[in-house]
Amino acid sequence: MINFIYFSPNFPTYGWKFCRALKENGVNVLGIGDGDYDSLQPELKDALTEYYRVDNLQDYDQVYRATACLIHHHGKIDRIQSNNEFWLTTEAMLRTDFNIEGVKYPEILDHRQKSRMKSFFKKAQVPFADYCLPQNFVDGKAFTDTHGFPVVVKPDDGVGACNTYTLYTESEMADFFAQKPDIPYIMETFIDGHVETFDGIVNKNGEIVFCASQVYHQSLMDTVVNDDCIMYHSEKNMADDIKTAGYAIVKAYGIKDTFFHFEFFRTTDKKTGQSKIMALEVNMRPPGGMITELYQASHDVNIYKVWADTLIKGKPSTDITQKRYAGYASRKFRFNYVYTHEAILAKYGNNIMEHMPVEGITARAMGDYIYLICADTLEKTNEIINAINERV
Repeated sequence: MINFIYFSPNFPTYGWKFCRALKENGVNVLGIGDGDYDSLQPELKDALTEYYRVDNLQDYDQVYRATACLIHHHGKIDRIQSNNEFWLTTEAMLRTDFNIEGVKYPEILDHRQKSRMKSFFKKAQVPFADYCLPQNFVDGKAFTDTHGFPVVVKPDDGVGACNTYTLYTESEMADFFAQKPDIPYIMETFIDGHVETFDGIVNKNGEIVFCASQVYHQSLMDTVVNDDCIMYHSEKNMADDIKTAGYAIVKAYGIKDTFFHFEFFRTTDKKTGQSKIMALEVNMRPPGGMITELYQASHDVNIYKVWADTLIKGKPSTDITQKRYAGYASRKFRFNYVYTHEAILAKYGNNIMEHMPVEGITARAMGDYIYLICADTLEKTNEIINAINERV
């Protein structure tokens, strides 16, 4: 029997779906988390053979001891995963220390540090923004003297769009370096465009067994920085350049047995007027923001089972073609909207799969209230998204 440690199965809350899919494949699922056992969802308790609680998942000594204890109880660990970007380095360190299959440390830094990603984009022959790793204002000015303003600065090893800023002048750049945290930051030329994704799952041979794409209606960075609402839809007819670039990056990295979520800017060439893409970043985990739930609707498939089947059997055991469009729309309570929540449900209730409030640290990026949408056409999907977001 395969022993699989699922790290932090209690957060995000849909972790139980991955655990259940593993259990249904005959896997012995072991959890390490920081939540009290009694607080775990019943579905998660049912999926786990054993759960080891630690006080602080960021304390490596605690999680090391937890892993050692689970090995003592169940024998050799075959896999450890969290499907959460925040814990990728911790997972890799545990794989290294206990010789567990998968990406180890420091190789994992190629998956996390934005500057290291650039070499893989180059290997895949996918364009990307010019960049530098500035230590101070002098370094930044040398870059802007060549590339001009605006520029984007963000932690080289960061999650999402947190602590990301767009600088338009030397004065703003001076203020940034005067207050810059003592961590490496990357500076990039500003790309004016929206984000399109290439998401999927690769098997143990590095073959893509599932792939799909989301098109964002605005910049995720702008959404977080401006505390605005986020909207996106699944693209039934994936753009050829997105697919070609996505396959090339998977090959360049040589990733295996994992979910992935790649982000690209879609922009317009100022000289030719033609649409083009530029690689933004890679994430070796499932897409966040409820996108896995959208794939369930757009493909009529249990995407968590597809992931588990791929890890255990090498390929999914179900049809994975996209059947319809799906979309995501959110609201922030600080805005006034043309249509009330009740009016949206009355008009589009048959197309809204789920709607719910969002609380805690994820609300700034995801929205205070979210809607998951499905429709047979892109036009209908966008109509609903626009109605939800139309403001007074």
